[in-house]
Amino acid sequence: MSAPSFVHYARYYDLLNRGKDYAAEAGFVDGRLRRSGLAPGTLLDIGCGTGAHAREFAALGWKVTGVDLSADMIALAQSKTATASGIGYATGAAAEFQLECRFAAVVSLFHVVSYQAADGEVGRMFANVRRHLGAGGLFVFDFWHGPGVLADPPAERVRRAEDGRIRVTRIAKPVHRADECRVDVNYEVGIEDLVTGTAERIEEFHRLRYFFLPELAALLAQAGFVIEGTQAGLSDEVLTAQAWYGLVVARAV
Repeated sequence: MSAPSFVHYARYYDLLNRGKDYAAEAGFVDGRLRRSGLAPGTLLDIGCGTGAHAREFAALGWKVTGVDLSADMIALAQSKTATASGIGYATGAAAEFQLECRFAAVVSLFHVVSYQAADGEVGRMFANVRRHLGAGGLFVFDFWHGPGVLADPPAERVRRAEDGRIRVTRIAKPVHRADECRVDVNYEVGIEDLVTGTAERIEEFHRLRYFFLPELAALLAQAGFVIEGTQAGLSDEVLTAQAWYGLVVARAV
């Protein structure tokens, strides 16, 4: 997804995702980090959006910094985050941001890795994550899982949500480019103002790449990681060929 898309996307992002259980997802990742030997310490959330996961991690005892490509998303995150939480935010691309510190853990959720669709981009992201991790630190991320995407190809979907002020209808029209392990998603978004009765239409373009585990393992090894575990998304289920979403836990070596 290009940066200009985020200008509009930030306006209705939380509304479309209000059914997402951020507390449960953060709790699952927190448990996974603890099982791998990490007590709550410093944590970097890459692709933090409006800060929903970051706030949940902070509530679990982590000292959190959130990074996102979109300045609009970061502005919303700051407006939603209490100063006393101690969460810091910064703007930057996943493969390019530079912070003057290292972290005990890095997480990147909601398929941020799959948005690194340009040639070499995910490798640059992994190298950048490694630069921001202390030795033995953990990197947890989810992604679109190639076998699952091929088993159940993307199809047109419609999503609707409203909050009493606006009503959003989003139509996703994917184009599957299997030769490039990529899905180009064209979004048509209708936003109705329920107070004034006005309406507008927005078009967005999201490009996502799906990955296969051997490819990810090679890219992680090149960046200085070893995979400690894989799962089917944010669950304890085994990552099978039918799973659309995968989760990787990698350790910096």
